[in-house]
Amino acid sequence: MSTYQVVLIDKPRDWTPRSSDDLPLEAGVPRGELGEFPQLFAAFRHAAEYNEQSRSKNGTQWAVVVEKGAVGKIWQGMRICTPLEYKIAAIWWPMGWEPDSPLDVPRCVCKAQGAIQEEVMTYRRAIAVMEALNRQAMDGVGNMWYVIVAVEHEPISRTITYDPAGLQTSVEIRRIHVVQPVGSAGFGDCSHCPARAMDCAWLTESLNESGSMCP
Repeated sequence: MSTYQVVLIDKPRDWTPRSSDDLPLEAGVPRGELGEFPQLFAAFRHAAEYNEQSRSKNGTQWAVVVEKGAVGKIWQGMRICTPLEYKIAAIWWPMGWEPDSPLDVPRCVCKAQGAIQEEVMTYRRAIAVMEALNRQAMDGVGNMWYVIVAVEHEPISRTITYDPAGLQTSVEIRRIHVVQPVGSAGFGDCSHCPARAMDCAWLTESLNESGSMCP
């Protein structure tokens, strides 16, 4: 099981972060630790809150979320997870499920169910796109529903191969997280699900969409 850690780095003097989970090109080395968390978004919120305070007070340090004990590109023994990238994924509309709002995420959503769009978005834009697409799905007749996935920064693994023609093929494996927006979304109505007596494979994590913590 992954353990996420929030570490501190020195913030470059001339660097202006684009979001509360941004990462400078020259990240330096970790200078300290703020805590460990079993879930990515718990670590994300902790780091984002620290960074917002650092920005408002012209602090000299910046928080970064890493996976402890993993292989990364920059730091030994840790893989950098922020900044996160947000994308939209299309999933099959679960049988017997009905949404209460266009931001609902069904409990039975599976990471392997749908196709992920290539476009990278800010979190707020991803929310707007998800809401618009799902509102159309609710108003019409369709078999697809849309959710937000967060993609971690550094890949879990990267493989490079070369063929006799001199062509290079790179394959990266990245960890993704299905996001359930907090505050304006729920799980929808599962009362007509044919498998409602069974436990759901709940694979989403909650990400606070209020305030300035969101990129």
